[in-house]
Formats: sequence, structure tokens, C-alpha cells
Amino acid sequence: MDGGASGADGDREGEFEVQLGAAFGLTGGGPGPEVTARLVDGGLAAGRRRTRARRRRTVLLAGALTATVAVGAGLLTAPRDVPGARTPVVELAHSGPDPAPPPLADGVTVLLVGTDSSVDARGEQAPDGLRHGDLHSGGANQLDATDTVMLVHVPAGGGEVRQLSLPRDVLVRDGDGHEVPLGHVYLDAETAEIQRLDAQGLPAPELRERGREAGRRALFRAVEALTSIRVNHYAELSMTGFYRAAEALGGIPVCLNHAVDDPDSGARLPAGRQDLGPAQALAFVRQRHGVGDGSDLGRTRRAQAFLAGVVEKLRGGGVLADAGKLGALYRSLEGELVVDQDWSPVDFVRQVPALAAGRGTLRTLPVMWAGSRLRAVEGAARQVLTDGAAASGAPSDAASPEASGANAPVAGQGPEPVELGGVPCVD
Repeated sequence: MDGGASGADGDREGEFEVQLGAAFGLTGGGPGPEVTARLVDGGLAAGRRRTRARRRRTVLLAGALTATVAVGAGLLTAPRDVPGARTPVVELAHSGPDPAPPPLADGVTVLLVGTDSSVDARGEQAPDGLRHGDLHSGGANQLDATDTVMLVHVPAGGGEVRQLSLPRDVLVRDGDGHEVPLGHVYLDAETAEIQRLDAQGLPAPELRERGREAGRRALFRAVEALTSIRVNHYAELSMTGFYRAAEALGGIPVCLNHAVDDPDSGARLPAGRQDLGPAQALAFVRQRHGVGDGSDLGRTRRAQAFLAGVVEKLRGGGVLADAGKLGALYRSLEGELVVDQDWSPVDFVRQVPALAAGRGTLRTLPVMWAGSRLRAVEGAARQVLTDGAAASGAPSDAASPEASGANAPVAGQGPEPVELGGVPCVD
């Protein structure tokens, strides 16, 4: 290629990055290396060694992943000064009298949360037609039960992304010291705070937001206590946000081992590989009945398979090559996205060259059955996110309550991991 052609290509690439930066509310080509180095030491340098095209694809990949991840699974980031909400949850959770657990040795760890609320980050309810139709949620769901809770760890130096799904049924201790399922923590704290403040005559939007902040803080602390891992960042997406982002992305490839017909979630899908629209995608990740043993373990694997499908589609160029779809995805985030106050997408995605290469492993927290209740295997979360493997000596599969007996806890690693770089078939 001659110098003139190279210069023209460089100009086009530079113009593209300027336009992308403007779309995300950033100017001047994004943050400097001293900013990104604070997030993941060495990751920016690793990303810079790749070609400009690879860097551009990485930025777009994470941007498109933003909205699907928190409910499906994976990485969720938010740019500065874009539509959406900021939360002080990380600062508040780490400012209490109880010390936070130690961080992992290197890199950054993110808590991703998906709620089943049909109210967005601005307090606006989804239209009736959408709630009763594609969302399959019936009435107005004002509060925030958590559908998805997961950790994502990106090691320093551009290493493989590691994701860990936390089953909603696993037991944790709430702020009062009571054992409750993880999926109840956010909702219980939110409800209690709203009831406590209700007599003060606060406007409904403020009452709701203060309730949500109490829920986020309680969930954040519960996850850190459960996993013994200090969390660096937080991201949250509502059910309607997931739907709108999936709509912007277009058909997402997934694969089912068997046909499903579940009226509770609205999942009616044939066996085999297929591309899912937004309503089907939401049903795919929400179905619980008829998946595995009926606990949340089978559903978390669905979420992981969906994330793998999103990454595979983006890597294949379906969205990356279509500025219209990318713009629609960006617009779909308005009012749906909630992230902590110190997070920027350009900072973060430059630390994740492994995503563009399809290098990542998606796992589920190793648990054990204690009668009909799930408990986490002690120390397993740190080991999975650090070493990519579950606690040594545990059986390869978690036994069901029926198989283990009412009072015979059986440790296990949970479902087999899902690898990025393909479209895995799941039940």
C-alpha cells in the first residue's frame, strides 16, 4: 500500500474514532493512558500493540455488549455524559465500618445486575402493550427483583476474560444477618427503605430512587461477602433495557438441544441453531421451568450461552459493520442504564482485547445442596476468577436435592463452562 493510500485509511479511521467518541459523549480521542492504567495495568499497552482495526472493533464490541449483558451475561459499560443514571453504590458500599474483602491480585472486577423491573432508570414505565406482549410481564412491575447477578473479571495485561454467574437461589446473609436467597436481597432492601421513608412525604420519584439505592448497596455488599472479592465497578440494566438493546442488535445466534414451550417465560423455540429477536431473546434467558433441575443453575447457563452468541455475532461483523445498528443500540440505552460514578467505556474496553479475539470463559459459582437450599462452596469464587477452575476436590457436577438426600450436602462445580468464540448448544 502506498503512502497516500495509507494516509487516506488513517484519516478514515481517525474520523471514525472521532465520530464514535462523539456518540459516547467523549472528546479529544478519549482518556489518556494514565487514566486507563488505573483500571487494568498493562491492558492499554497490550491493546495498542494490535492494529487500529482491532482497536476499533474492540471499542464497538464492548459498546454493543453494554445493554445485553446485564440481563443476559457479560460486560456492561457506560460512557461519560450519556443518557442513563449514575449510582454511588461502590463508594457507599466501601465507606461503611465493615472492611471490604481484598481485591483479586490484578485487573478489574465488575458486578453486573439485571432486574425484572419494567420501570427504567428515569422512573418511566414501559408501555402497556410492551409489558403485556413481548416482555411477558403482565402488570406494571415497579420494584426490582434481580434476574441476573454476575461478576466479570478482566485481568491485567489483556488476559482472558472470566465471568462468574451467581445463582439467585444461593444463600447469603442480608443486612440483618438473616440467610436469604441472593435474588431477594435487592428487592427486600428496596422495599424496606421505601416503607421507612414513606411517612416523610417524599415525591414518588425520589422515594423510588432512594429505595433502589438501598437495594443496590445491599446487593453489592452481599455479593462481596458471598465471594470474598472486592468489586471495582457496578452496572445495572432493566428488563425493558435488555429488550430494546436486543432489538437494536438484531438476531442473536443461540442453539438449543431440545425444543422448548414454556408459557411462564413465553419461550417457544425449536431445537437447533437459530437467531433470536428481542422477545425470543428475553424469553430464552428468563426461562426457568423445564430447564435442568428447575433451580437457577440451568437458567444461568442460558444466559452464558446468550452472551457467547452476542460476542460471536459481533465478531462476525453483523453489527460492527453497520453504523445504523450501532446508532440504534446506543439510542436504546437511554434511560435504561445505571453504572457507578467512576466508569468510562473507552477506558474499560481498551483493557479487553480478549473480547475481540473471542477469548473468555463463562462459569457458574460452584455450589452445594444442603437439603433443598443452595450454598456456595467456600473460596470457589476467587479460585474460578483467578485460576479459571473451581475448588479442587469437588465432584464434577452438583447433585440435586433428590440425589443428595435431604441432609446430605454435595459440593459441585455446577454446569460445564461456556467458552467464547462459538455458539454453544444448551438445554
